[in-house]
Amino acid sequence: MISFSDGHALVLDIASESNELNDELARSNPGLSEEANARRIRILGLLDRLKSLLQDPHEFVHDYVSTNWDHGALYVLLHAKVLDAIADDGGSDLTLLSEQSGIPADKLVRILRLLSCQHFVEEPCDEHFALTAASRMLVNDVDFRAWVEFQLYETRVASASLADTLLALPNDYENGESAFKHAWGEEMYDWHAARCDKAERFRKAMKGVSQSMDPADQLLKDWFKTHHKSGDEHIVEFAGRYGLASPSLVETVPTLTSAVRIADTEILKRYREGLSGDLKEQITFELHERIEERQPATDRQRHLTAYVARNLLWNWSDEDATQLLRTLLPAMEAHPEIVVLICDGLSPARNAYDPHVEQAYRRRDITMMTMHNVRQRTELEWRALFTRASPDLEVSIDIAENA
Repeated sequence: MISFSDGHALVLDIASESNELNDELARSNPGLSEEANARRIRILGLLDRLKSLLQDPHEFVHDYVSTNWDHGALYVLLHAKVLDAIADDGGSDLTLLSEQSGIPADKLVRILRLLSCQHFVEEPCDEHFALTAASRMLVNDVDFRAWVEFQLYETRVASASLADTLLALPNDYENGESAFKHAWGEEMYDWHAARCDKAERFRKAMKGVSQSMDPADQLLKDWFKTHHKSGDEHIVEFAGRYGLASPSLVETVPTLTSAVRIADTEILKRYREGLSGDLKEQITFELHERIEERQPATDRQRHLTAYVARNLLWNWSDEDATQLLRTLLPAMEAHPEIVVLICDGLSPARNAYDPHVEQAYRRRDITMMTMHNVRQRTELEWRALFTRASPDLEVSIDIAENA
């Protein structure tokens, strides 16, 4: 229940922050203003706190759990392509949407009206529905839409099995079973590989989340912009399933060349085929059966700017990750200016962020646990990993506030 003093203080804070945001937006382009965006996030956090104060405990829990039905309804509109059938200019009648989707009108109207309450569609007049900014984005951005569908289907089913996997033995990270495998019978990558329709959606989903929510590429580009030296530079990238850093880095630093080392023939082929003509001359590929076992002696004989690992080590054991780092030491000893750039997830310390920001990181923790039965390392765990590889390594950590 809300207390007058708490609620009154929050309302005053929201009003003050909103006035400041309005002034900042009037002075600058909101797309370029970091200060305006930071204030926008603070306002959303304050509104979230005010909502929780205004609700009694029963109402709070009921509202939280009932969003399950909203998610199920949204998946219907996406999977049945109902949103795609709504005319972008002016909307469409229920009868037409029912005919095109094959969903009975008296069922579809209930689904649409639930989602109109969540601002995914509008009903400007009876049984006539129009797109909103959110649904229009889902229609136009096919990669991010694939990620949303993946979350609403595969991930939602897997999350329901998390409790069962934690209550069954063994249930630790080393020997336990992922909730995804418990729910679907196979590990996530194997399950998608065996189902062509879901495999293509999964590929787009991973691309969509990388483009819209993963700060790895920007962190790496920022580093090279700051540390780039005149003349030719060369990097070695260790690659896995989650995309390459090299294309964006070569585009940022045109004199840069890259050798990509990878252990999977099919993924190597996909990455190579995905390169544009200009990049094919600057990015080469090397197939290594186990990239963590050894690096070519040529690394010690030529000048490297950096070793790069983008979203690679998150599901590696500490032993394998340490072994990879140790294979880099001979070249680093021969050329002390070489750096190792690792972009990966990090689980922050408690209260490092306001709750409405911290929850994004905590969701990532549960994502890793549910889908892969792996843990997202803390900063202390990352530092311990580097020390284990060599106590002589100098380590600095740059954290992007983007979960």
